[in-house]
Amino acid sequence: MNEEEVKQESNFSFNDYWPSVGIVGAIFSLISFVVGLFFGYQQINSEPTGSFFSPIMISGVVVCLVTSVAGLLAVWHFTREVSPKLKLGQGAVIGFLTGAVIVVISVILNELWIMLVDPEYTEKIMQSTIANIEAMDMPESAKDDMIDAMAESMEASQSFFRQLFWGIPVTGLLNLITGLLGVKFFAEKEETF
Repeated sequence: MNEEEVKQESNFSFNDYWPSVGIVGAIFSLISFVVGLFFGYQQINSEPTGSFFSPIMISGVVVCLVTSVAGLLAVWHFTREVSPKLKLGQGAVIGFLTGAVIVVISVILNELWIMLVDPEYTEKIMQSTIANIEAMDMPESAKDDMIDAMAESMEASQSFFRQLFWGIPVTGLLNLITGLLGVKFFAEKEETF
């Protein structure tokens, strides 16, 4: 293979990335949606314990950990289906785009769930979380402050565009990092002459 063929082989367009990004992003957005619903209904159906660790808090950590692996798997898929040679920057792009797809699809699924299946879902979570805060062993003023802060943040975070605004950079950056790791683990190293 001459130098020009090697150079052409490692230059990809965005269209080459989308099958891997779309497939892995769709799978992980569905997983994050289902995990979020599971923990959300665990919160709704749980008795107030007064613990700082509630199902909804655990949900955020679990979803974050699970979806952060998507960039790695998207790069793996790309190296198997498109080209085994991949540069670090290309892996980073694949990882970030995968994170963006995860956020967009899961936010759409959440909105559809709230609109079509359970319109009171958010209100039920808020009531359950407030009941848990009220059961905590702390001064009333601290409880009131926590409830006000929680209610304000839940109302603000329910905006479709706000979820995208915060979700895409955070999930995208996590998957950018795992995309870089994917290049290190799965891509063939280019020979330099």
